Amino acid sequence: MERKSFLRTFAVAAAAGPLLIEACKKDSTSTQTDSTTTTTTSTNGTTCTTTPTETEGPYPYVGGEITNPLNRADVTGGQTGVPLAVNFLVVNVNDNCNVVTGARVDIWHCNKDGYYSGYANQPGLLGSKSYVGETWLRGYLLTDSSGLAKFTTIYPGWYGGRATHIHMEVFVNSVLKKVSQLTFSETISDAVHVSTLYATHGVNPIRNANDSVFGDSATDLALETLALTGSVSAGYSGTFTLGVAL
Repeated sequence: MERKSFLRTFAVAAAAGPLLIEACKKDSTSTQTDSTTTTTTSTNGTTCTTTPTETEGPYPYVGGEITNPLNRADVTGGQTGVPLAVNFLVVNVNDNCNVVTGARVDIWHCNKDGYYSGYANQPGLLGSKSYVGETWLRGYLLTDSSGLAKFTTIYPGWYGGRATHIHMEVFVNSVLKKVSQLTFSETISDAVHVSTLYATHGVNPIRNANDSVFGDSATDLALETLALTGSVSAGYSGTFTLGVAL
């Protein structure tokens, strides 16, 4: 896909009262090495497509996710929420959709109340919060022999102006190959966000199709939506294919 530029704006979610946070948006200044879309059909009939490129967003790990020292599968860090297991499958769209082993996958996202670790003075539903020095809901893994990086986390909450999402980056041989974001079915997000631990915040009024990152392309949105199985009581799980061009 081609990278797009968006005006940096501020948005207030009507259901969130005073919640006001600058939205993560596509940014023409983001450093990316893989911004074109390629779809490949392998010799065994498997199809893979380059994951759309998105902005890193305003809350990466302090100093950049590449400096993140947290090599860990469980990134929960004591945060409460509906359990979420996400397996990232990294494939090379330029090599017959073969899996990429040893790729570094970084993820980070907000907690159930819409705040990120590592940052001060974040406005939100619960007022301005500072989580400097905290590292929850952040981490990285290297893909295994099957091309998988398997994370345990919680279902993200949301903050004003953005659909519910998780940030991710892929490095191969220490070179940044993909910056993107993923989202979820609104049916599942809505069910989670009215459940006990999330109920104070409630349903996210920003729909995926209206989101500043996901809403510009229905094709990209389909590639950025993680299919999940499970329930609020049992937790959810899914596998997200990250297509990179190497």
